[in-house]
Amino acid sequence: MCAGRVKQVCAAVALAILATARPCAGDGAMREYAVEAAFIYNFTQFITWPKEAFPSDDTPFVVAVVGDDPVGAALDHAMGGKNAQNRPIVVKHFPSPDQLEPCQLLYVPQSQEDSLDEIFQKIGKTSVLTVDDSEKFMAAGGGIRFYLEDSRVHFEIDPDATDAARLKISSRLMKLARIYKK
Repeated sequence: MCAGRVKQVCAAVALAILATARPCAGDGAMREYAVEAAFIYNFTQFITWPKEAFPSDDTPFVVAVVGDDPVGAALDHAMGGKNAQNRPIVVKHFPSPDQLEPCQLLYVPQSQEDSLDEIFQKIGKTSVLTVDDSEKFMAAGGGIRFYLEDSRVHFEIDPDATDAARLKISSRLMKLARIYKK
């Protein structure tokens, strides 16, 4: 089996395991953020961005967080030294929506729920995967939302939003998700 195929199989197994992960009671929110960060890394392995999402061949894959950053340390740990789309992953933290810079994946914490319109206006029609865990996120145009069910972290995908961003989602990832319908 070629190295690329082995990597895909390992990522698929990891994603399936995460789909059944329960946040530990003692760890609370920190464990939930670690699970979400691991999911986010796996999203980068099962979604394809168009070539024009990267200004040059040496542009890194940017995972960004806007506003209060509860998942930031977990993201830094989950992404450290890894690649996505054959590019090194760089995690960037932006204090507010008006400071956002180009990225391929944007995590929007619940604290930014009142800024969703501004955030979506700022990223416009670019090929950015947006990820959040707010109830209002999908209706505002979000791509993937985390939610808890039976003390487990799950995710839902809005195919319309991801199609509009010109992102191609693997059927294996789609099978693990709840599909959002407006």
